Amino acid sequence: MSSRATPPILLLAVLVAAYGLAGCGLKGDPMPPLSTVPIRTQDFDLRQQGSWILFEMGYPETTAGGMVLGGVDAVELLQQVKPIQGEQPPTLDLREFEATAETLLTLRGAELAAAVTGDRIQFRLPLTEELPEEPTANIFGVRTVKGEEASAVSNLVPISPVEPPAPPADLEVTALAEGVELRWTAEGDDPEGFDVYRRDARVRGYADTVGRAAGDKRRFVDRSARYGNRYIYTVRTVASAEPLIQSADAGEREIEYLDRFAPPLPRNFVALAERASIRLRWDPSAAEDVAGYILFRREPGRDFHRLEQDPVTGVEFLDRGLTSGFSYSYRIQVVDREGNESELSDPVTTTAR
Repeated sequence: MSSRATPPILLLAVLVAAYGLAGCGLKGDPMPPLSTVPIRTQDFDLRQQGSWILFEMGYPETTAGGMVLGGVDAVELLQQVKPIQGEQPPTLDLREFEATAETLLTLRGAELAAAVTGDRIQFRLPLTEELPEEPTANIFGVRTVKGEEASAVSNLVPISPVEPPAPPADLEVTALAEGVELRWTAEGDDPEGFDVYRRDARVRGYADTVGRAAGDKRRFVDRSARYGNRYIYTVRTVASAEPLIQSADAGEREIEYLDRFAPPLPRNFVALAERASIRLRWDPSAAEDVAGYILFRREPGRDFHRLEQDPVTGVEFLDRGLTSGFSYSYRIQVVDREGNESELSDPVTTTAR
């Protein structure tokens, strides 16, 4: 079967057409610029602390379309004031809020930068000097702005400011083996509770509470504290949990939480006689940082003396080379990784076989 060669002129025309389609393409309508509208804030929150209202929200990281945002230029705080009807909470209507709310504050530039802590935005406003005679609800929301584009209004949060409670007094902090103990005093009736705050001494501002003490308590132990850290603590009186209304801080107290506490002795320390030896056994110490156990022996005619130069790291030790028929007494001591040593246990005695 024979084949026909493609004419040179036709082949050149096909190549030119293919090159033109691949290299030039067809021009269409210009693409619209990507939107930089920030994503709507949905974790906006606030609380009254003393004579201030504190606001907090997450820093927006994406656009409403899910693209990386690369920061915002401004945060707008909006406020709507509504009367309270009896005991009913105020209605939260987003459309009504958008139509009637006023811009109370706009954070830009240095003010916005100062409000950013990690991935959160935190700022505050003072309460008016005189609370309104008729009960009212202040409803707040926020918008974030990138360039000329603003996000949708956030979730709405109402609050009815009240006369703030008195802060705790005489705050003291003490290092204990089980944590950092806080003690304080408070006047008047027992409140809703007391919120305990802690921050690393190198960090600005407090995050979440480390716990809440009941209103009839004046003591709290922070069991989440870790050795080797320097902490600053404060306590606030809680007048209302929802919405959260707190007092001003009860001052601040700083403490360097160091491990200076002896580990507890192990339980069930026993001596079991074997042929020309005695086997010692015990339960592990409850301390989390045990370095080992030091054993002491007393044989006839001698005082207690240390058996091994290095601490025993297990929970069993076989004392060999003893004289059958002789009685031996033993004591145990625990040492932790900081070198803190427990007291000596009571002696246990048995006779080698």
